[in-house]
Parts: sequence; structure tokens; C-alpha cells
Amino acid sequence: MRVDRERSGDRSALCPPTDGDTGTNGEQGRLFEHARLAYFEANTSDADRAPLTEWFSAAAVAAGEDGCSFEMASAAAGYSAHPANAATNGGFFRDDDTVLLVFVLSDEPDKSPEDVLAYHDMLTARKSSCGGDACILASAIVDPCIEEVDNTLWRFLNAFGEAPITGDIDATASYGAVVGDALARIIEQTCNEVVLM
Repeated sequence: MRVDRERSGDRSALCPPTDGDTGTNGEQGRLFEHARLAYFEANTSDADRAPLTEWFSAAAVAAGEDGCSFEMASAAAGYSAHPANAATNGGFFRDDDTVLLVFVLSDEPDKSPEDVLAYHDMLTARKSSCGGDACILASAIVDPCIEEVDNTLWRFLNAFGEAPITGDIDATASYGAVVGDALARIIEQTCNEVVLM
């Protein structure tokens, strides 16, 4: 789970981790920590998924909707891979040959101020040993209008190898299809391709 909650209401609100630690949980590309966990580690062969479901649900509620309405999803994703966050995000980026899924859940426009290629490059540098773009998938449940305009988030999601899988944030009945069916298929396909590289 990556959550970035910026402090003020203008585009200068971004305080990169290279400028020092603001001390706010989940800010500057640092993973949001809940119940002393910054992420939940599980194996796909685990039969009991209840612990993951419980932790994720509680973490999402704890993250809440507080903070500035200027959301910076692309910056949060990119800076999560920045070397300045290596200590706080340690262990989140798995083995070099594993697929990374960048998933955004938002109902606001992305106000990340830098060029999306800066955020793209931070993530692909982290996955360079397994092919960069080939090891990164993007997906989002967002307002569908991001596809109709030259939106920062839409450009970011499309900066990686595969076209992103997206869903409408207002169509809650379709969440399962986006996160479950479609995304599971593309992740399996990408994992198989990475193994063959």
C-alpha cells in the first residue's frame, strides 16, 4: 500500500524525500505503516487470506481521506523506489526477477508536479535487472475522465510496457473484475514472460 498525503494546497506541496523527512506516516513515497507493518507479506499458495483482508481493510480505513485534495499518486509511486526511502521501504521491492504492480485508487486528479518520466525512471531503475518496463504493470480504479484528457496519472500509468487495466471508482460492483479477474490474468502472463527472459 502506497499512500502519499501532501500537506498544503498548491503544486509546491511536494516535499521529496531528498529534502528530509517530514515525519508524516505515508508521505514522501514512504509506505503507510499500519499495525507496525508498512506492507503485508503473503504467499499466493496461502489458503487463509483472512489476515491479509483484515490488515488491508483496517489500513485503508486508518489512511483515511485526510490531507490535501492535491493528490500526487505518480510522485508517491515513483518516490517509493527512490534510494532516499530505502530504509523505510526496505523489503517491499521483492526479488529482482519479480513483477511489480503499481496500483492507484483515487477519485482526484493527480497533481504530481514533475514530469511523469521522472517517476517512471525511479521505478524502472529498481526493476532494471529483470527488464525495467517488462517487469512493471500498472492498474487503477479512478475517475474514468482521466482517459479522456492529457492527465498526469493517465500518462504515468501508460508509461510502462503493458496498457493499464483500469476501472471506474464509482462502479464499485466492477472492482472485483478489475482487481481479481483481469489483473490476475495479466500478472500471471507477465510473470511467465519474466521467467522466460
